[in-house]
Amino acid sequence: MRKLAGIIAIGALGFAGLVAVNTGTAQAAADPQITIGSDGKSAPVFDYTQAIRERVYIPQPGVDTDSNGEMDFVTADIIRPKESGPSMKVPAIIDPSPYYTTVCRGNEGQCMADWDDDGVNDRWPLFYDNYFVPRGYAYVLGQMLGTGYTDEGCPNHGGPDDIAGEKSIVDWLNGRVQAYSQPDTSSAPVVADWHNGNSAMIGKSYDGTLANGVAATGVEGLKTIVPVSAISSWYYYSRTGGVRHNTNYPGGSLNPTVTTGPNPPEGVNLPNRRPNCAGLNSIDNSIDGDSHGDMNEFWRDRDYVKDAANVKAAVFATHGYQDDNVRMNQLGPWWNALKANGVERKLWLMDTGHTDPFESRRAVWVDTLHRWFDHYLLGVDNGIEDEPAVTIEEQADDWHNYADWPIPGTSSVNVFLKGTDQAAPGTFADSAAGGNSGTLTFTGSNSTSETAYMNNPDGAQTNRRVFLSQPLKSDVRLSGTARLDLKASLSTAQSNLGVIVVDYNDTPYPMVTRNGEGIRNTTTRTCWGATSDGTPCNVGDTCTASPREVDTACYLEVSKPTQDVTQWRVTRGGLDSSNRDSLWYQDASPVTIGEKDMFSITTMPTEHTFKAGHRIGIVVTGHLIGQTSGVEGGQPATNGSVISVDTKSTKVMLPIQGGRQAAIQAGLFQN
Repeated sequence: MRKLAGIIAIGALGFAGLVAVNTGTAQAAADPQITIGSDGKSAPVFDYTQAIRERVYIPQPGVDTDSNGEMDFVTADIIRPKESGPSMKVPAIIDPSPYYTTVCRGNEGQCMADWDDDGVNDRWPLFYDNYFVPRGYAYVLGQMLGTGYTDEGCPNHGGPDDIAGEKSIVDWLNGRVQAYSQPDTSSAPVVADWHNGNSAMIGKSYDGTLANGVAATGVEGLKTIVPVSAISSWYYYSRTGGVRHNTNYPGGSLNPTVTTGPNPPEGVNLPNRRPNCAGLNSIDNSIDGDSHGDMNEFWRDRDYVKDAANVKAAVFATHGYQDDNVRMNQLGPWWNALKANGVERKLWLMDTGHTDPFESRRAVWVDTLHRWFDHYLLGVDNGIEDEPAVTIEEQADDWHNYADWPIPGTSSVNVFLKGTDQAAPGTFADSAAGGNSGTLTFTGSNSTSETAYMNNPDGAQTNRRVFLSQPLKSDVRLSGTARLDLKASLSTAQSNLGVIVVDYNDTPYPMVTRNGEGIRNTTTRTCWGATSDGTPCNVGDTCTASPREVDTACYLEVSKPTQDVTQWRVTRGGLDSSNRDSLWYQDASPVTIGEKDMFSITTMPTEHTFKAGHRIGIVVTGHLIGQTSGVEGGQPATNGSVISVDTKSTKVMLPIQGGRQAAIQAGLFQN
């Protein structure tokens, strides 16, 4: 890219136009154009109150998910600068979602709404429209197949039809498919002659999941995605290591949270889709493999990681490493697969649960996202791609930058779990030799909670086996994925198995709470863009919310409550013993009773520092019952299996910054 006479010429990213460089204060001109201000960022020169708002319907040939004999359509609502058109083309930021008319979006549950029922959207959830439209972007609400403002179609749990539907929005923007003014191919066609060829997808949870799936198709014109707390493989959302968390989740989850029910939110006037989708839901429930909990064709079709080689878009991912809803095993494999395929990547890791960085670190997030979109969608040479790739919140509001993740200098350290005697917890060793007891036994339980497993680690070992370090001499930081290689025999042909990594300390220490996803609303609102009635609303202003009919950019700030604890679950993992060799359903097999097997149990990737003086605990369990949604639990398993642990061969591999030397320095080993 080059600068010519105060104009940035952009061609590398396919932008058909010029972007002005304003070296003074950005002001809306009589004939505004996309302008780069003196701060190096696109400036708010377009009038949000005059923005064009439109709705289009994109046909899905060959798709009839509700089996009514009619082709399905995907609905997209667009808001863009009035000046956008053939002579001034703009990029598009797409938020693909199934939730716009049900659970809605953001910390305050904003629904899209057509208050006057004129077929044009009046309220646009989140701040993206308020902030980016004045800066020369279009914002698109991509309603997932079978959701939003059409009674055609049914959602299909992130499967190929859902992904193809959101992909078709990118294809329409680039002129490869047709859209219409009504869900009828005989209505007026609509052409995106205002689009510059560059699109982004962004969104939290299911929205970011759809962005991952569309990127994995390799669709041309999708320049970047920003998945927030997103799924990359649906199997690992509703199962762990062959252990399912729920019953009939794919079909059941589509009602009521995705399909619109009989009592939609205020301002939403839509039909009840649930009866129309009952047939598809029943089919999904019949092929989801609940009887075994293993990976099968249904889940393989919903695995985007396997298609990471197709990704052409730069990926800016964010995730809370305390997220017990969309857990960190969704981020870790996706991040690694993108790296293996040379995809441009950026990552924020937050000390929160299922939370958007707009809540966690608002001002810095908006600035970073702004520069990211300017670079990838407008071609602005702002250097963001050369900045540190990874930013981690190591404790509440304490952020640090790194070149990669796991953080450089981290390596896997073998920690052998050694027995002392049957009635006491075991210890850590740095080799297979040592220990007073070669075999430790316990009885698996289907009714013990995670907290009960962790409590009183020096106490009874009858339904678990605890292994403890001595108080650490120096800090030990985990960065990445721990794994337990459990050599054991079972007294039954099947048992679920689990592992918990715990931070113990006699004196209470503060941790960001897991309650409320690690955040709590305050009473202060700040504003991040224009309002639809022209009310002044500048970045960082404190204000009150506008009336419902006004699209506001004012949102509640949050705090990050902490709680004092003496034990903290750092990470965990689970496994059905039948899946010791493979998660594929055709490979599952019972164990031979009494015969030793190796059970490799992968935990959730994480970030955590054990402080000097704390003890690291490894708790080996039978069935691992979690206490929040989306964790191990729910599937009946053989109860009461006697699990005999071979403490000469069993080890946990901990991803420790500084590797084995750091572990030795901290006094991790006791042999």
